[in-house]
Amino acid sequence: MLGWDTFAVIVGGVGGALVGLLFVAISIHAARLGSSASLRDRAAQTLVVFATLLLLAVVLAVPSQPDRVIGAELIVLAAGAATLLILLDRSAAAGAADNSLGQILKRVNPNVTTAVGIALTGALLLAGVHWAPYTLLPTTCVAIIGGLTSAYLLLTKLSE
Repeated sequence: MLGWDTFAVIVGGVGGALVGLLFVAISIHAARLGSSASLRDRAAQTLVVFATLLLLAVVLAVPSQPDRVIGAELIVLAAGAATLLILLDRSAAAGAADNSLGQILKRVNPNVTTAVGIALTGALLLAGVHWAPYTLLPTTCVAIIGGLTSAYLLLTKLSE
């Protein structure tokens, strides 16, 4: 994916900053998160989304990889992220009844969009579609906005 190295740097930098923001939110409200398995799992889903962005940046930053190799790597990344996100969602649902914040986090966290968007890009790259990388733009924007929203809610709404 010639020319996508700047995109990788931006996504990696944003992903790293957002992981830091999430850890600040979690550390400020550690006691409250520790007492709610559901909220803990919802916070972990946000962490998986941000970690997926970081790993996406790593995959894109590796020089001289053929597009088909990147496509295969993206499919593996999406499958791993989807598996973790599904397991965390089931665990959150199996925990005590979701409070209102847990329900909001479930709705705003871009779990499906992130995993499906990355998998779609990988499949299109494997198929040799020349515009495939451009599907990463809406995927990463939704992941960043949804993840930021989740981190903000964890930071501010747990105080109430």
